[in-house]
Amino acid sequence: MTARAPGYKSAVTTMPIYYGWVVWFVALVGTAASSPGQSYSVSLFMDYFIADFGLDRTTVSSLYGLGTFIASFGLTWLGRKLDLAGNRRTGVAIGLLFGLVLCLCAFINGPVMLLVAFVGIRGLGQGALTLVSSTAVANWFRARRGRMMAYLALAYALFQGLYVNGLRVLLDSLDWRAAFVVLGLGVSALVVPLFGFLMRNKPEEYGLLPDNQGAKRAAKAGDHPIPAEVNAEVNEDNWTLREAMRAPVLWLYIFARMLPSAWGTGLVLHQVSIFAQLDHSAQVATETFALLSIFAAGSALLAGYLIDRFTPSIVVVLAMLGLASACLLAMIMRDTALLILYALASGLGLGIGYVFDGAVWTNMFGRRFQGEIRGFVFTAGIIGSAIGPALFGLSFDHAGGYGPALALGALLAIVVMALALVTPQPRRR
Repeated sequence: MTARAPGYKSAVTTMPIYYGWVVWFVALVGTAASSPGQSYSVSLFMDYFIADFGLDRTTVSSLYGLGTFIASFGLTWLGRKLDLAGNRRTGVAIGLLFGLVLCLCAFINGPVMLLVAFVGIRGLGQGALTLVSSTAVANWFRARRGRMMAYLALAYALFQGLYVNGLRVLLDSLDWRAAFVVLGLGVSALVVPLFGFLMRNKPEEYGLLPDNQGAKRAAKAGDHPIPAEVNAEVNEDNWTLREAMRAPVLWLYIFARMLPSAWGTGLVLHQVSIFAQLDHSAQVATETFALLSIFAAGSALLAGYLIDRFTPSIVVVLAMLGLASACLLAMIMRDTALLILYALASGLGLGIGYVFDGAVWTNMFGRRFQGEIRGFVFTAGIIGSAIGPALFGLSFDHAGGYGPALALGALLAIVVMALALVTPQPRRR
C-alpha cells in the first residue's frame, strides 16, 4: 500500500517510538470506556431496576438478555464498515453515540425503555467499542500480537477492579440516574478526542510495517529506518468471512467463546445474588471481583505468551478449565479459601478470553477482513452473553438457586475442552 502524503503522516513516522504504542494506549482507553456497557457495571444497577420498576429478577435478566441479543446482530455489519472506514472514524462515532445513550439512560421509566437502553449500551459498549479498540491493536502488531493483547487485557483487568469499586461509591453518593449521566459524559470526553487526534488505522498507510519490522530490519543492516515515502507490504493469508466459515475450527472456537460469555455474564450479572445465597454481602462480592481482576491480569499475560508460541487449542483448554472450575466453586464458596479459588478460576477464563478474541482470529485469518470476521464472532459471543443471564434468572426463580445453571456450564466446558484437543487448525482447500 502506498503511504499517504503529508499531514498526519509526519507525526506518525517521526516519533521517537513506534506509533503502534500510541495506538495501543488509545485502544486501552477505548476498552476501559466500554465498561458502562459491560455486565460487571450493569450488575450494580440491577437491584435499582428491580426495586424502582417493580420487576422480578427473571424479567430484568430476560430484558438484559434480549437487549444484548438484539444488539449483537449489528456487529457483522459494523465489522464490515470498520474494514472500510477504519478505526479512527468509527471510534469517534461510537464514542459520541455511546456517551449519548448512557446519558439518555437517566430517563428510563419502565421495562420498554429499559430494553431499549440495554440494546444501546450492550451494542455500543460491550460490542462496538471493544471491537474497534482491539482491532486497532491487531492492525499495528503481528509477531507480538498476543503479547500486546495481553498487555491490553492486563491493564484493563486492573482497571476493572478500580472501576467497580468506584461505581459502587458513585451509586452510594448519587441517584442511579445521575450516575448514568456521569458515565456518559466521561465516555465521550475520553473516547472522542483520543480517537480523533491520536488513532491511526494501519501502519502501511504511513510506509511502516506491523511491529515496526521494516525499521528493525533496516537498523540491523546499518541503514536508516524506512521513510514514509517507501511502500510497505505485508504478506499474509487473508480469508474472507465466507472462506473462514468453511473451517470447522472456527465454529468450535466460536462456541468456546460463547460459553464464557454466557456463563461468565451470568456469574457477573447475578454476583450479588449468588454471593447472598452463600451468606456473603455485596461488599464481599465486589471485593472478590476486584481480586478476580488481578488474577485476570496474570492470566492475560500467560495467554499472550501461549498464543504467540502454541496452537490456540491449548489456550481454549485452559479457558474451559477455568470456566468449569468457576461454575463448580460458585456453588460451594462459603469460606475465604474457596472465594480466592473462585476468583482465580474466573480470572483465568476472563483474562484468556480477551487476549484470545484480540489475537487468534486475526492470526488465523489475516487482517484485511478481520473487522467482518471478528464482528461475526463478536455477534456469537454477545448472543452467548444474552442467553446466560436468562438461564441464571430461570434457575433462581424456578429451581430455588443457581445450581442447575452452574452445573450445566461446567459440563459444557468439559465437552468443549475435549473437542479442542482433536479439532485441526484451518487449511485452505
